[in-house]
Amino acid sequence: MVMGFFSRKKSDSTTTKVSIQREGFAHIRQISEAVTTMPWGLSLLSLAWTAGPVTLLAAQLSYVLGYNKAPTQENLMFFIIYTIITGVAGIVAQVVYRLTRVPKLEEEKRRVSLVLEQLPELRWQVLDLHTHQHDPEQRQRYVAKLLLQKADLDPESLKQATYDLTQNKAFARLISQIEIYRQVGMDRRIDDLVESQRFLIRHVLVQLESVEPDAIPYLRTRLQGDSPDQKVGMPRQENFIERIFAAIEEENDLLMSDEDVEEMIVLAFELLCGRKIPMLTFTYRGRWELATALDKMERNRSEYRIAQATGLSRIRALASFINQQYLLQRTSEEEEIEQLQINQSADILVENTERYMDECASRLSEYCRQAKRKRADADKEWIREQARQLGEALNLWKEIRRAYEHIGRMHVQLLKASQRWEKFVDTFSVSDTKLQIGSGHRGLTVTEKSIYLDEEAISEVCARLNDFLVKHKLTPEDQNLARNKTLRGRVERSLLPEDHITPEIAKQLAIEIALALEPHILLSRPEIQRAIYSTNAIYMNDIEPGMSAATKTAMGRAMANEKRHDLSVAAERLALALVKHYQVELGEDAIAFLRDTYHARESRLNMLSQFTTSRERKVSYLNLRPPVVAAPKRDWYKALIEARRLRD
Repeated sequence: MVMGFFSRKKSDSTTTKVSIQREGFAHIRQISEAVTTMPWGLSLLSLAWTAGPVTLLAAQLSYVLGYNKAPTQENLMFFIIYTIITGVAGIVAQVVYRLTRVPKLEEEKRRVSLVLEQLPELRWQVLDLHTHQHDPEQRQRYVAKLLLQKADLDPESLKQATYDLTQNKAFARLISQIEIYRQVGMDRRIDDLVESQRFLIRHVLVQLESVEPDAIPYLRTRLQGDSPDQKVGMPRQENFIERIFAAIEEENDLLMSDEDVEEMIVLAFELLCGRKIPMLTFTYRGRWELATALDKMERNRSEYRIAQATGLSRIRALASFINQQYLLQRTSEEEEIEQLQINQSADILVENTERYMDECASRLSEYCRQAKRKRADADKEWIREQARQLGEALNLWKEIRRAYEHIGRMHVQLLKASQRWEKFVDTFSVSDTKLQIGSGHRGLTVTEKSIYLDEEAISEVCARLNDFLVKHKLTPEDQNLARNKTLRGRVERSLLPEDHITPEIAKQLAIEIALALEPHILLSRPEIQRAIYSTNAIYMNDIEPGMSAATKTAMGRAMANEKRHDLSVAAERLALALVKHYQVELGEDAIAFLRDTYHARESRLNMLSQFTTSRERKVSYLNLRPPVVAAPKRDWYKALIEARRLRD
């Protein structure tokens, strides 16, 4: 067993502004390797003293000890001239260093400070961008969920957030009262309130189940007298890294969502603040045939998972695009629009998106035919907009079809690799496929590693992100200038403020972050992605807009240090993969080890061990067929051709 050792630093609970500023600036200085700020005069005096009298005295003493006599006048003159030349050379070197290296270090410090200051700001702006896709009622509930996730929310703000979410004044007042008693540790009083209002609580939660089920866990936490735990962190979106790399590969940023951008910003910030993300991997020691088969099986399974995630992300990207078009076509704020549910299964999404494209093509074709028949002036702007929507949807449909064709090819390769692995497992000794505990020389071995950025990597990533922020005018100075112009009325009012990141630039930022991290942590590798998905992100909701760079850095670094190194989910995922896909036996000693070392749930591990009691092949996700994505219909192409002829 290869074990990794982690040291957890106990941070002081003091959170005054002074200590936060000092800690933040200390981290920035550490990253940029800034030299000590010794005054020029003192530095030169120290160098002159060392290269002058000290050197001369050392030379004379060495001569006396070596020759047992005082140095001659010629030797003494040599020592004096040598000392003067050495001192002058040292002073010149110090001056040159100060004139060249120090400005570079200061510039590096400035870049690191700017990136760490701006990433949390951009995260809030991206979260605000996501609300633009919703109607006012959905936007109200979405922002209420964000407020409920803040650890330091005061009772009055918590009351307002709960009311925005539930539209129930009595329930909002109850949550506010619970928060007041929570702050003074009166748990028994909280129990009394919950018991007296259990019918109200049940009524509100049942109503919320059909409207905003994602918010129920946050309310249950508040009802129990708890607030969000900063040490636990925030859950991540599954497969957000695959979607961003798919957008890079296909050169189509529609394949990623605003949530993916937000997740990538959080990942970059926590790594730049010193976060170490634990990961579990496994290797094989023994027969090379089994090792080769295992490597091929792991590689093909990872490629298949990525292909599946890519295909689903393309379907959801098309559904999100359709929802945006529905909102743009709405004639009034009160008009109800039935949007597609992004979290539905791929089959249902394919069916609904195909119906939208049929309707869009039919509407466009019918308008073009009537315009030709009546010989009336056509609304070319409307035709151009409808053709644009249908054309972009058609391109996304083609991407979906190509993605699922790729899934089919990966499916065949994975089946072959799986059959090859099972063949070797049946041929060789059973002990070769056991999860080894201890220092054995054969079998599968679990290894514990970490994903992190060292100081040099942090500096390089910040340099690249700084260039991006400067190029796209996303620095604090640029955004403050745009904000001041808006306040003075020198720019036209629009839905999106001038000092706000745009959706297009936000997605480019996510891509830039992925490309900046790739050389240092190999973000595109499947095992790295699985490790990131197995852990929660650091808690960033208490880093508010407008805080200084040092304050944000200090809070981010403190949360990165305090973030629990929870490997329980990673251990359970590893056990599931070994048992289900590699036919590895999970014995009692392995269960005890994963339970005691990584705190994996014993009930979950016991259930997985039952999976291996029989060597018969179970029903696998490999046997599930992906949704049928038909070829683009001729009617869609015909509608685009008719629109182009009439428009031109």
